[in-house]
Amino acid sequence: MRIRVEEEYGWKYWIWTTPFEEEWELVDWWKSHMTPEFVDEFVFYDITEIEGEWEEVEYTAYDEDEFEGAAHIHESHDTYLVIGNEKYEIEGAELDIQ
Repeated sequence: MRIRVEEEYGWKYWIWTTPFEEEWELVDWWKSHMTPEFVDEFVFYDITEIEGEWEEVEYTAYDEDEFEGAAHIHESHDTYLVIGNEKYEIEGAELDIQ
């Protein structure tokens, strides 16, 4: 599956080719692996820690039909995956306001 990814509000754009063929496989993986700890301790510093192939691209207009979904990846409280009409956020993530 190919997912269009925006990292940190336009800092970088990626095409993520996941190691999954079926939507349910990606959603199950997302729910079990994308924990607040993993996102904040590893992904925040290196998005390619997420399984699959990553290709950094320039922002351009894109055809929605080229991708099976989209994601925004930054910190755990604002990271999400969208497939179809479903949005999957990071379960257990909280905004740390000091």
